[in-house]
Amino acid sequence: MPTRCGALRIRSVMKGSLVRRTNHLVLVGVLAVVGCRASQRSGVVTTVLSAPQAFEPTLAIDPSNPDRLVVAAMNGMPPVGTSTGIWVWRSTDGGRTWAAGALAPPHPPGNDGSQAFGADVVANFATDGTPLLESMSGVGSRIGTFLSRMPTEPGAATAVGAFENTHDSISGSTVFYDKPWMTVDRLEGSPYRGSVYLSDGALVMTELPPKLGEPWKGPLVSHVVLLVSRDGGRTFTAPTLVSDSAFDGQLAVTPGGALEVTYSRLVNMQGSANAVFHRRSTDGGVTFGPPAAVAIVAGDTLLDLPVLAGRPNGDLLACWSQGVRTHEQSNQVRCATRLAGGSWSGPHVVDLGLSVQVAQAWPGIVGTDRGWYLMQYVVSSSRTEVVLYRSVDGAAFERFATLATSEGLGLDRFCINSVTPCRRLRADGFAMGDYVTLAASKGRLAGAYVLPRHAGARPDSAAVYVSVLPEP
Repeated sequence: MPTRCGALRIRSVMKGSLVRRTNHLVLVGVLAVVGCRASQRSGVVTTVLSAPQAFEPTLAIDPSNPDRLVVAAMNGMPPVGTSTGIWVWRSTDGGRTWAAGALAPPHPPGNDGSQAFGADVVANFATDGTPLLESMSGVGSRIGTFLSRMPTEPGAATAVGAFENTHDSISGSTVFYDKPWMTVDRLEGSPYRGSVYLSDGALVMTELPPKLGEPWKGPLVSHVVLLVSRDGGRTFTAPTLVSDSAFDGQLAVTPGGALEVTYSRLVNMQGSANAVFHRRSTDGGVTFGPPAAVAIVAGDTLLDLPVLAGRPNGDLLACWSQGVRTHEQSNQVRCATRLAGGSWSGPHVVDLGLSVQVAQAWPGIVGTDRGWYLMQYVVSSSRTEVVLYRSVDGAAFERFATLATSEGLGLDRFCINSVTPCRRLRADGFAMGDYVTLAASKGRLAGAYVLPRHAGARPDSAAVYVSVLPEP
């Protein structure tokens, strides 16, 4: 029966209005899924999806039916423990109710199906409506990236191998694949419609780090590689090198089936970078044009984890976090735009109204016929907000909605970038991972992000929040 969420309160503000919520508790399998719904006045539905632990959420909307959503996250926080697998939530009513379960563990051929960890999950939909989940998985030295097709329940998903780590017994080096990403070409008229593109970062290291999330031991060698499937993710081509000296490949498809890729240029083994570049393929990911610089930073300022989105008209938007990596409170989000057929603009500020005592982090972006949307964390001395922005041209953003607020989570406790020791060493810190997700389809926007479940210790304080609202 429906019951109240107890002490849980979610404040959502849309265009300056404060809305009240009705609270429900729904048991799904072995999971308690807590949903706190917005009133009809706001149109925002925010649900807290409960799992044992949650890290790095991903979300996708079925383009053929926006009532169908899939959300997934790592179960566990690698910086302070182990990720034991991937939890998946599905909704068929636009995010009002959810069913949940564990993803069937992907494993290499010859493995008995056991799983030591699952990590870095990315969700999408094939053009036939099948949910797709790209994730890392492994046991012992057999670690790789897999694509799972989930036509029914998460536990019945089938997976195929994409990238598997390799070890050279002569040189002693290991190629470790990390930070996978995925996009699907579903554009009408594209000669490559239905193609599934997977990217991954190939890191060369002398030995594996003690656990996921830790810096690796050199050399500083990294590549971005690409796999292509023309049959909905059942089989893949041989890998294509996108770029040397590259990491964190992000993907988008623009009219004519052009595949757009951005990536960062690493400068240390903690994952910091000093530049973002863009390359374009017009033959379905077989070859790529020359790289174009999106952003280059200098001095003590470094950046990490750029994200990329495209609009149906061919425009591109890239955003990233940057700051002095030894000083988390300096973190800011910057963006650059590229009009179809044009060049990249210079980097610009997202929110001119923020004071210098407020940090920004973890952008998620999406483009539609009506414009651009950006979701990010805004962190002050004693509060964290998850804010949704809107832009017509990708240059000037305006606040559109505050999706959630966490009182008491401020700059003193929020581990606000991916490379400082905060999320590995601070027992009282809060870490959300390396990314959040914003998606859109047929007039519906949906964002997945992480906030503390309560004000307690970090290892048990993370929960996935999902906000769904109509596009204005």
